[in-house]
Amino acid sequence: MLSHSSHHVMKQTLKLTTGLAALAGLATSAFAGDTYTGSAEGGKLVIDDAKPAFITPTLDTRFRYEYADFQGLNIANAATVRNRVGLKTAKFNGFQAYAEYEGTLALDRSDYFSPGASVPPYAPGPLSLSPNRTGVIADPESHEVNQLWVSYDNADAGYAIKVGRQAIALGNQRFVGGVAWRQNMQTYDAATITYQTPGGVELYYGYINQVNRIFGSEVLPIAGQTDFDGNSHLIEARFGDLPFGKLTAYAYLLDLTNQIGGSAASSNTFGAYLSGDLAEGLSYYAEFAYQTDAYDNPIPNGYSADYQHVALTGKFAGITTTAGFERLGAGFTTPLGTNHKFNGFADLTIPRYPAAGLSDLYVSATTKVGGVKVVGAFHHFQDQSFDTTFGNEFDLVLVKKISDNVTLLGKGAWFFGSSGAADRTRLSIEANIKY
Repeated sequence: MLSHSSHHVMKQTLKLTTGLAALAGLATSAFAGDTYTGSAEGGKLVIDDAKPAFITPTLDTRFRYEYADFQGLNIANAATVRNRVGLKTAKFNGFQAYAEYEGTLALDRSDYFSPGASVPPYAPGPLSLSPNRTGVIADPESHEVNQLWVSYDNADAGYAIKVGRQAIALGNQRFVGGVAWRQNMQTYDAATITYQTPGGVELYYGYINQVNRIFGSEVLPIAGQTDFDGNSHLIEARFGDLPFGKLTAYAYLLDLTNQIGGSAASSNTFGAYLSGDLAEGLSYYAEFAYQTDAYDNPIPNGYSADYQHVALTGKFAGITTTAGFERLGAGFTTPLGTNHKFNGFADLTIPRYPAAGLSDLYVSATTKVGGVKVVGAFHHFQDQSFDTTFGNEFDLVLVKKISDNVTLLGKGAWFFGSSGAADRTRLSIEANIKY
């Protein structure tokens, strides 16, 4: 049950969100240079929309309640609201700029453990050694500049450049993404360039100086969860419209350092993925990668590991079904990935994969029932050699679009562990509002 103070925070948040939405509409017209005149009918405001807006406000609000029940730990409950408020310019001679604030508020901080918001009665120390700890819900309170970038797009020359704090999402985000599920988005202080060659190959390069992670700004995150510093390089070559599909080859050279965690996340990953159609209504995905330690990674004697992911997707009678297999060799890491998208929504493998590696055999189905999008999935987890079974997981997602601006979502994940893996349940409901 929410406390009196929580109800007050909720009321103030609703007022803030409503006010921001109203200001967004007014500012859109104001920055367009529109003219305002009083009409003859009761002095109503009349806006001339003939001129396009040069600066457009953006608003993205998400209300969420999440429940986490991890075997051996106390139950966690988290009610949070996240606002992103931004201003984006129109393109002017190829230039464009964007600035965005992001803030997350917890309506009752005393009822859950969140990285960056460890408050009594939660004792310090490793999670497994703290009997009063709950399951982690990684939505700490935070207030920060989420994005602040300038871009230049020269379509005639075939290249585009973006510099500043920005969102980066490469491929399916397995290796580099924004972790969009969590309230606090992962962004990058980076410079990126995309070049379209005359031969139809798209080349991408990104230099990253800092990774602004999901763990918040209000309280010092627990060990190893501070932002990453370093000098990382992202390289991709994208080949489209090949006879057998679309091919992307990549090299992700990650020089990552943070407080206490040091450089343990530094690695070099080289790989490629291929996707295309096998027949009408049937498509495929195949990926292979090889990873080694890099830069100042302190792992004794280094390591090397490989990665495979294959999937088939079919669309029949209004149902989209995917069957796939993903395998991560022992030691393989994805510190910048949107990992919640993979290996089940219970987040069994976050923050790190089992020391024996991970094999995930999964199947999912998506359809619509009465205007509600329904997604169901099943995962069977084993180690990299198929010698040990970690458990099975069932996931369910319901999405209802109320309007162009409002979407409701419910999500559930139930993991049933074996071989010493603890059971865990995650449930969440949320409302998303975008302008």
